This record gives sequence, C-alpha cells and structure tokens, in this order.
Amino acid sequence: MAGTVRLSPNDLTTLATDHGQVPMNIAAVLVLDGGAAGTAEVIGQRLAAVPRLRQSLRRGGRRRLYWADAAFDIRDHVAAMAPCADEQALLAAAGGLVCQRLPMTRPLWAMRWCEMADGRLAVVLVVHHVLADGMGGLALLAALVDGLGPPPAAPVSQKDPGVRQAARGLRELGVSGRPRLVAPTSITRPTSSRRRVAVARLELAPVVAVAHDHAVTVNDVVIAAVSEVLFDLLDSRGERPPELVVSVPISMRGTGEQLGNQVGAVPVAVPRGLDFGLRVAHIAGRTRAAKAGARGSSSVILGWAFRGLGALRLAQFFVDRQRLVHTFETNLRGPAQLLVIDGRTVEAIVPIAVNPGNVGVSFDVLSYSGRLLISVVADPEQVDAQAVAGSLQEVLAGL
Repeated sequence: MAGTVRLSPNDLTTLATDHGQVPMNIAAVLVLDGGAAGTAEVIGQRLAAVPRLRQSLRRGGRRRLYWADAAFDIRDHVAAMAPCADEQALLAAAGGLVCQRLPMTRPLWAMRWCEMADGRLAVVLVVHHVLADGMGGLALLAALVDGLGPPPAAPVSQKDPGVRQAARGLRELGVSGRPRLVAPTSITRPTSSRRRVAVARLELAPVVAVAHDHAVTVNDVVIAAVSEVLFDLLDSRGERPPELVVSVPISMRGTGEQLGNQVGAVPVAVPRGLDFGLRVAHIAGRTRAAKAGARGSSSVILGWAFRGLGALRLAQFFVDRQRLVHTFETNLRGPAQLLVIDGRTVEAIVPIAVNPGNVGVSFDVLSYSGRLLISVVADPEQVDAQAVAGSLQEVLAGL
C-alpha cells in the first residue's frame, strides 16, 4: 500500500486507551513441529509482505494520526531469543515480550523465535492492538500459512457514527441512567508492569456437547466457568462480591479478512450463588441480546469516552480506577484443521492480550483443530495465573 491512510475511529480509541503500566499489545505464540532458522526466516518474510506491517504512525496537520510507508528493515523486527526448555519457560518469555513497548517510530510489531529443547520451533509474534483486534489477528495468522492466499487488507473506511448508532451502543453496554459500579475486589487494583501467562487445555467436542445440552454457546460455557473460578478465588480471600462483571467483545464483522479494530464490548454481570445451569442460562440471555442488536455499536460510546479522556489526559486515571468490569474474556474461533507453515505443522497457538489499568486477570480463548485453549493472563502481584488455569481446566473438565 502506497501513500498515507488516516486511522479509523476504533483505532484511535485503541491508542487513547494505551496508558498505564503495560502497553496495548496482543501476541500469538506458535509452536511448530520442527524447523529453526530457515522456517523463522520464512515467517518473517511473510509478515513483512503484509502492507500494513511496513507502515508506521505519523502525525499530520492538526496532529491527526495516519499510517504512512516507513523505512523498513526486517532486522528491526525479527530476531532469535534465548532457547526455552519447555512450555512454561516459553510462556514466561512471551509474557515478558508482550509487556515491552514497541517503538512508535517503526512499524508496530516484533517477532522472536527459538528452538525448544525437544527440537520444536517456538515463535512469539507481538503486535500493537492498533494494528489488529482478535479477528484481525486471525487474518494475520492466515497470511503465514502455506498456500492460503494474499496478505490481509487494511480496514475499509468507516463512516462517522450517528446518534442512532450511539443509542444502540448504550443499549449494548446495558447503560440506562446512572452506570452500575462493580464491587471493588483484590483483582481490580492498579496493576504492575508484569504479566504471567498460563493455559488451560481441553478437547473441544465435550465442551460443545455441554453447550448444546444447555442450548448455549461454547463461549457462554467458558464465561460461566471463568466466573465460578473467580468467585472461588475471591471467596478464599474473604471477599464476597454480589456479582462479577465480565467484559466480552462483540465483533462488528463476521470474518477476519482485514486488520484494524472493529469491535465493541458487552458487560455480562454474573450473580453469585447460581448453579451452573442457571448461571449459563443467565449469561446466554445477555450475550444473545447483544448479538441480536447492531453488533459492536458500543464501540461508538467507548470511542467517544476514551478519546475525550485522552484529550484531557485523564485516560490513565480512569483505567486505573474504573469500576465497570472485573475482568475481560475474549473468544476466537480458530481454524478447524491443523495449519502448516513452511511445511511444518503448527501444533499449538496461544493467544495473549494484555490490558492496562486495574484488571488483574483476563482470559483469551481460542479453538484450534479440535482443541480449546484458554490463556490466563495475570498480574503476578495479584493473581497466580497457573493456579487459575488449573482451576479453570478442572471446572470445565468436570462439566
């Protein structure tokens, strides 16, 4: 792509929220069944072929931000890292990488790779959230795979939102009158500059069967399990909030063919004390209502709010003290078949998203090749990610 392109409203919102102890980065950890330097070089070349990954942010007249072609050197973005003995060491390395700020003077991505002790290749790809949301991340992943077609396109121009869409956004957020404030907890304190990552893994088919038995989605089941684990965690600390509010993204698009951000958010309040059947039915009612409306309309309200706070230099103050949600959970439906890159099978994909502010633990869910993987991303000063991942796997397996 030649020339310059202005940022979309949703991308500007992402930048407006990029304040705090950790950057607004997302990452994917890929584990391949073999190959080292040669395969890593192929992956780097395929990334560099994506036009948006060769552009950087610039400021023009009235300090408006836009994308512009940059002086690009792949050596600024792709490098080997220290070998990782096992998955735990790999996730520790990935957690450190995703918390490092990317230089704003260059295209906003980095790739690190190593050969693991068992001979497999590990790749950590980090991009700033302004480049892609979760669906955009899947488009970027598709650009790496053997024989899957052209690189993902930049997002199409978005019209300025109108009053009707803003009203729909308020309904999607569940706002009527004065916003409800969540109960303060020990997992909603200002976070540190570190994150730890742990994973829960299950076969997808049994979780799908549970979802079908209750006439809900797999994501509804995961949210129900997440809320149970967090209620138990807070109970162990002597805290008994009447409900937990989980922020769930709602995409404005059906496919992941473009980069950029096209997503809103739905707060799902889960009351304490419900058994699994009642809990998952309550969650499903809220998520169905959100999907039945204009999906992602809440991004309008969130955009106006965060860009306004950013202009007043109050964004970090807000995200460090917000009382609208307790945690974030995002779910992506990944490829149903194993992917192949440079003739090597991608055995595992681990999604990671970090959130600034006062949310001490969040959950990133991905289905891939018949498996369900849930990444627990936590501030180690507030939450033991490994313990939460273990509890979450136990709860889901027990269903």
